[in-house]
Parts: sequence; C-alpha cells; structure tokens
Amino acid sequence: MYSDQGFQGSKLLSTMDNQQKRNLTFLTIGLIFMLSGIEYAVILPTIWRYLQILEAPPYFLGLGLSAFSLSALLTGPLFGVWSDRSKTTKSIILFSNIFEIAGNFMYFLGYSKWLLLCSRLVAGIGAGAGSSIFGFLTRSTLPEERAGIFAAVMACRQAGLLIGPAFNLFLRLCDFKLGPFAVNKYTSPGIFMCVLWLLLQFVVLATYWDIPPISSEEGVTVLELKQQEEKEEEVPLMGSDEEGGRTYSAVNSDQVETAHEASNPFQNFSVSRDKHLTHMQEINWRRNEQLNKIY
Repeated sequence: MYSDQGFQGSKLLSTMDNQQKRNLTFLTIGLIFMLSGIEYAVILPTIWRYLQILEAPPYFLGLGLSAFSLSALLTGPLFGVWSDRSKTTKSIILFSNIFEIAGNFMYFLGYSKWLLLCSRLVAGIGAGAGSSIFGFLTRSTLPEERAGIFAAVMACRQAGLLIGPAFNLFLRLCDFKLGPFAVNKYTSPGIFMCVLWLLLQFVVLATYWDIPPISSEEGVTVLELKQQEEKEEEVPLMGSDEEGGRTYSAVNSDQVETAHEASNPFQNFSVSRDKHLTHMQEINWRRNEQLNKIY
C-alpha cells in the first residue's frame, strides 16, 4: 500500500514538473517570435540608406527585403519534415538560430552590397524553423486551447514589431570602432541582433523541452492534472469516508440512516426521491383536510 502511494506521489511530482516545463517552453517560443519581430523592425528603417552607402542600385532594396522571406519559404518545409520525423524541435531551433546569428553578423560586416544581400538570405534560413514550432504546438495542445496559444504566439511577434523601433533610439547614436569594424547607425542593428540571437541560444538550452505530445501517455497525464486543477477550483472539497469514520460524536437514528444511504449513491438517489414523493403526498393530504373543514 505504501509503495503504491509512493509511486503515485512520484508520478504526481513528475506530472507537475512536466506542466512547469510546458509553460516555460511556451514562453520561450513567444520570445523567439518576439525577436523575429524586433529584427524586422530594427533593420527595416536603415537598410535602404545602408545600401546607398554601399553604392547599390535601387532594386537591391527589394532584393534585400524579399531575400529573407524567400529563404524562409524554401527552408520551412524542410524543417517541418525534420520535425515530423524526429518528433523534436529543440535541436531544430538551436540549429536554425545559428543561421540567424551568422546572417546578422554578415549584415554587421557589410563589406559590399552582395554580402548584405547574402546576409538576409542566411538569416531567413533561421526563420524557417517557425514551421516546426507550429507543428510542435499542434502536437502538444488540445483543440480547445490551440487557437488561443497560436494567437498568443503571433501576438508576441506583433509586440516585437511594436517595440523594435524603440531600439533605434540608441542604435542610431552608435559611432565607434570594434576592432577593425566600424559600429554606426547602419551596422549596429546587425551586431545588436547577433547578440540577442546568441543569448537566445542559452535561453533555449535552459528553458525549452521537447514535451511529449498529448497522444502519448505522459501527455495525457499532464492534461489530466491540468483538468483536475481546474475542477478543484470550481467544486468544493468533500471529506472522505475514512475521515468521517474517525470523528466521534453523538448521533441519532436519522443521521445513521442518512449516512448509510449516502454510502451508496444509487440507493441514495432512489431513497431521496421516495422521501420527496412521500412528503408531497403528506402536504396534499393536509391541504385537502383543511379544505374539507372549511366547506
């Protein structure tokens, strides 16, 4: 008996630990999408002037902006197939972030217009991991909560687009040398995002887990714990039979009969119904008796 209770207790602790890992993983995903929005908002205001300094023709602006989306479009299905076959996303995110780091560092170097164009192509490869992330969210969420989680993730990207331009308030003031490289208002967005994506690597390593899908046994256990916690908030707690048996007090025969009936829920329902009918018949009999006295 004690071994069974110990096993159930360890299983409960493991389930609560998995629930905490699930929440941290979702927060990390939101941070990933927020950084993608910040990157777009930081680089967009300065890329045109940056290309002009590198003597690029006007059509390079369109190439630079579309190169990021093109590489993300091409690599997204590849990352999705990788995720479906391996059932993991952490390694995919860590791998794709390397391209984000390298692409933004290339943007910071900016020796030529072609290097700038290639930097956006390389950074776009990292954005292709979004397909595997959405596949992961689909496998690890219930249908009734999936829409809300998807909306929260996309809201994180919009939040990044909103706060991203604020970083240009101090990035435009940069004017110094970092070894042989010049850090100014055009190159600083590249090194800034390079550092942020590098820090994200450590965040993913620490707070991201490939939690089991809801179709697995562990996933079902996690969701059962979550549903149980929601029910406990709505339904008041009731004492068990053992706790009631350990309470000593004087009782009458009606209480004993009621307690005996409550031990069987089906019998309790039938007895309570019969009592209700008997009580209603007694009320009707007394009412008819009073009417007969009046008339």
